[in-house]
Formats: sequence, C-alpha cells, structure tokens
Amino acid sequence: MDSAPGALIFDFDGVIADTEPLYWKAWREVLKRFGVPFTWQDYCRIGRGIRDEKILTCLAEFVGDPGDLLQIQQSLPEREEMVRRSRVDQPLIAKATVQLLRSLDGRILGLVTSSNRSDVEPLLQAAGIAGCFDACVFGEELTDHKPDPAPYILIREKLGIQDGVVFEDSEAGLLSATSAGFRAIYVASPVELPMLVRNMLESELA
Repeated sequence: MDSAPGALIFDFDGVIADTEPLYWKAWREVLKRFGVPFTWQDYCRIGRGIRDEKILTCLAEFVGDPGDLLQIQQSLPEREEMVRRSRVDQPLIAKATVQLLRSLDGRILGLVTSSNRSDVEPLLQAAGIAGCFDACVFGEELTDHKPDPAPYILIREKLGIQDGVVFEDSEAGLLSATSAGFRAIYVASPVELPMLVRNMLESELA
C-alpha cells in the first residue's frame, strides 16, 4: 500500500494536553505517605509516557520495602481519581492547539496514547477536536505499550499508511514511533506543538 502523504500522528499527554504535571503531582502525593520524595525530574525520567504498571516496576528504585510497593499499587485507583479531579480545575488543551488541529483538515491525523479512552475522549470532546482524528489508539487496546512499537504499528494499520510524522514528548514514545518506522519530533511542552507543526509543514514546502 502506498504511503498517504501528510499523515500526522500525535501523542496526547504532554503533546496535545498539558496533563503530565497532573500525573506527577498525584504520584508525588501517594509517595509522600511513604516518606519518598519524587521530583518532576524523577517523573520525567521513569514515568513520562509510561503506563502505571511500568511505573510501579520502576518505583522499586525509590521504594525498597516490598510491602510499601504493594500498598502503592493498591492506591492506584485513588491516584487516578486525583488526576480526574484536577482535570476539572484547569483548561488542559490550549486554544492554539485546538486551532492548529482544526486547520489541518484534509490531512490524515492520528492519535496514539498510553492513556485509556475514558480519560482522553472527554477532554477531546470538551475542546471540540474529537472529530479531527481519523483513527486513535488508546492504552487499553494493547498489551505491549511504549516504548514497544506496537502502538504505532496499530495506528499505521488503522490509518492505512506506511509512514508519517509523529509528535511525542517522552523517550518511550519517541522510541516506540521510530521503531515502528515513523519520523518522530520531540515536543518538550504542549505550548510548543503549534510552532513545531508549522515549522515541519513549512519545511515540506521549502
């Protein structure tokens, strides 16, 4: 099958939505109960773009007591609820990002996220951009997650493309995308996304 030109694929957390700090703060609150400091830098190193199951494995670096790790695992529903409550208090998808995605009408757009559909779709719908994507891959659809290439292999199948450009904010996401054969662009912060996409599109015309 020929490649569909202009396919653009986006991660959600940390790329479209400024949600990564919410995940970090929730993890920080849980770990504080066990006397474990957990900085933003710690989260970016072991948790950004990663499913909770993988983060729990990495937390053995910080939490030496297996009993404490078990209690932390049991507190995951509470941590998820902390994130959901905090999402209500602030706009998480910038107007500039909404305008950008709406301006890309005519291009093939995809979304690949480690988060579950129930956590992502309400934010997309509230921002009025749920219909911008031709296909989405959500965390619960897969058993192998980023940095495994499986999420991006699945979006390639759903979109019917061979390649495209991916926008990712984590090392795990970048590795997942490139291992699946995509070109990947690093997004340090959601506020940078519109500029990065415009620059990429302008380079196509140069």
